[in-house]
Amino acid sequence: PRATPSHRKVRLRLLVPALFLARGAAGVCERPGDFGTTPVGLSATADDGAGGEVTVQILCGEDAAQAAARIATHKRTAMKAGKVVLNLATRVQAVLDQEAEAGNVGYLPPSLLDKGTPQERERVLKTQGMHSRRAGEHAKRGEHREAVADLLRALLRKNIDETAFDKLMATMEEYLKRAEKERSKKAADGDLSELFDAMEVDDDINSIADVDRNALKATYRKLSVKYHPDKNPDSAERFNRIRDAYEILSDPVKTLLYDTGGMELVRKYEGGSNDLDRGDNMESRIQVDLKDVYTGTTRTIVNSRRIVCRSCRMQPGMPRCKRCERCPGEIRQRQRWIDNYRYTVENYEVPSDEFCMKERQELTVHIEKGMRAGDRITHQFMASQKPKEVPGDVIVSIMVRQHPLFKRVDNDLVVTVQVSLFEALLGFERELVHLDGHTVRFAVERGMVLRPGNALEIQGEGMPLRDDPSSFGKLVVKFEIDFPETIDLESAKVLENALRGMGLGPGRLRVPLTRPARNEL
Repeated sequence: PRATPSHRKVRLRLLVPALFLARGAAGVCERPGDFGTTPVGLSATADDGAGGEVTVQILCGEDAAQAAARIATHKRTAMKAGKVVLNLATRVQAVLDQEAEAGNVGYLPPSLLDKGTPQERERVLKTQGMHSRRAGEHAKRGEHREAVADLLRALLRKNIDETAFDKLMATMEEYLKRAEKERSKKAADGDLSELFDAMEVDDDINSIADVDRNALKATYRKLSVKYHPDKNPDSAERFNRIRDAYEILSDPVKTLLYDTGGMELVRKYEGGSNDLDRGDNMESRIQVDLKDVYTGTTRTIVNSRRIVCRSCRMQPGMPRCKRCERCPGEIRQRQRWIDNYRYTVENYEVPSDEFCMKERQELTVHIEKGMRAGDRITHQFMASQKPKEVPGDVIVSIMVRQHPLFKRVDNDLVVTVQVSLFEALLGFERELVHLDGHTVRFAVERGMVLRPGNALEIQGEGMPLRDDPSSFGKLVVKFEIDFPETIDLESAKVLENALRGMGLGPGRLRVPLTRPARNEL
């Protein structure tokens, strides 16, 4: 009788971990952005070939070959010996094999690489030779990481003969050398990862726009105190590196120039050099109401532009670089001889080593009080990017729609009000709802006669001044008098008697030429 409760407790203890593992497996690599960036929770450690050890975290979408190739071709962990790389891949494969049996985190490498992109391909091919040929195609395109990964897939296959093994190893070491040479060449044009290292922050951004400059500023303050030469005389060089890194990373233009042209371009930009090219500006228009330039508001526009993919020159095989294409090349001129005596000058394009992509970004346009039609708002450096160029500006022109009641004249507002003949002669009061909803009251007192063309000026009820929004122009109220089209005879007689009684009877029949006619018939 006592065994039953104890047995139930044991079963519950076994079920809880099982449910937990199933729930964990369902959350591994679910988002598209996880691939190539998010660790799956599996790692392996192996000899780094330099007397130390290297630990590789397996990222979403990676198999053993990709994970090892990423480490072997990275600047910080670059490897030269093929056997060291193969040993690392073997260790990673053992971890993945164990995971496939135990299912601790629920991760299995996908059957397709770069799924959903133009580079989509089978991960595992039928023969070693097919992997070798595909590695050669990657190498021709400068994709050395992918080339090394394909050779590792061939080397990890079972029952490989010694001749094929030696040939694959020699080819992989050649690709590793090419990767190192290419890395050194491209690093001469600037490598942002060096700046992130100097600032002691993770290099995990996808584009220059992703740099968190507020966090960067806080980090700089902390490091500048820690390594200031007054506090640590031996750290002057380190302090200068931190300062230079912050000055570049805190400025989007300097970051772009450094990433595509190195410190030389940054110095030219800081010195205002005329040798530095600047991209074209991008023009845009936005329509607003008169009320918007009276009260001030904000609008949003979508800016479509080309941006330089961050550091894809250095590592084109990174997942975030798959959406990128070659940037427009540099246009140069050369002479082409037609014959022995004549030549012509023609333009030609030098292909770029950088990669670019299209970006759609929302820009906030601040409509200030008192702005006029034709005023332009500049978003500095937000035009399309090109390697080694200062980006142009996005310039937004303001177009103001006509208002059905108010008309703007400089800093004044003009409104036309209809009044009856009765009101023109005997006075009236009016209320006018202004652009922002407040009420303006004005009147013509009894005893004052309103003539056609008369206007009333109300100070401080016009448009706000852009340079001083607390000051306003005037509101000009023009009057239009509605005269009756006809008057019946009886009413005309009464009106005539009233006007004659006021001394406003008819004037001379003939207008004298010696003085202007006024109110005379």
